[in-house]
Amino acid sequence: MKKITENLRKTAAKLLQDKEVEVVIGYGLGSEAVRTQPVFITSPDDVDKLVFNPFSVNGLTKYLIDMKQRPGKIAVVVKGCDSRGIYRLTQDNIIPRDKIVVLGAPCSGQLSYAKLAEKFDVSGQLTDFEDKGDEIVIKTTKGDFTAKKADFILDKCKFCESHNPVVADHMLGDKVNVADVQDNYEEIKRIEAMSPEEKAKFWLRQFDRCIRCYACRNICPGCSCRECIFDAIKPDWIGKEVNVEENEAFHLTRAFHLAGRCVDCGECDRVCPMDIPISLLNKKLLKDCKELFNMPTPGSTEEGGSYLGQYRLEDPEEFM
Repeated sequence: MKKITENLRKTAAKLLQDKEVEVVIGYGLGSEAVRTQPVFITSPDDVDKLVFNPFSVNGLTKYLIDMKQRPGKIAVVVKGCDSRGIYRLTQDNIIPRDKIVVLGAPCSGQLSYAKLAEKFDVSGQLTDFEDKGDEIVIKTTKGDFTAKKADFILDKCKFCESHNPVVADHMLGDKVNVADVQDNYEEIKRIEAMSPEEKAKFWLRQFDRCIRCYACRNICPGCSCRECIFDAIKPDWIGKEVNVEENEAFHLTRAFHLAGRCVDCGECDRVCPMDIPISLLNKKLLKDCKELFNMPTPGSTEEGGSYLGQYRLEDPEEFM
């Protein structure tokens, strides 16, 4: 990953110097040792602020929507899971592909802040890290500690099917040789086996915790409407209050809007402050679309679009 940081800084500096891009969206050191934060680099003099490390968890593609009206091109750093969001935005005609310069970062898995903070003092600043294969030595201003990767990896990384970006104009490192894993949907199957009453109880318990902060919507590359229905003034029957019934309407509406479009990046789960397993809804619909239409994970290829937004003669019609 240190090699990726070195290549990232060199590539960003050249892109900015040559005026090929106006801004580079990447990662910078965060407020604590095992955090990073998005940074927006507009000058070659600031490229040293860019880093890539085992804590570069944020998905950065959604920022492209906010910056698409800027003059010139935008460079953005993507991991494998994030890279599918590039194709999501271009297939939805949100931003032209030639407006984006994709900086691909191969990734063998990112580490969870929550898991690390539970066991170690991570309040210092990161000074260095050393990747030892199965373990990583994290050096901070508050001391050093060693973490076993398998114990602290993000849950979503355990079923990563794109360790290497599916699209990249500049690849920042050698492709990783970690085997891509197809999700076996064990948790989805467990919920599918529940009775209707058990499912309702499970989900209402989750929705009851929702504070309607919209972090899941705001991070999602598939939530790209100019005006979200839940922000609209009219019609006034759309719920704006924080209660379980209206929370349920929000989450179910959003899930069906993403049916056949969710790129399975897992960012909705990561950013939820109430630890609601939002991605289970999306994964259920993704599982169904794959079984019904033999659909690859959306965003895996440049072509495709939304399977529920097109008609094919060979589509199944069991409901007829």
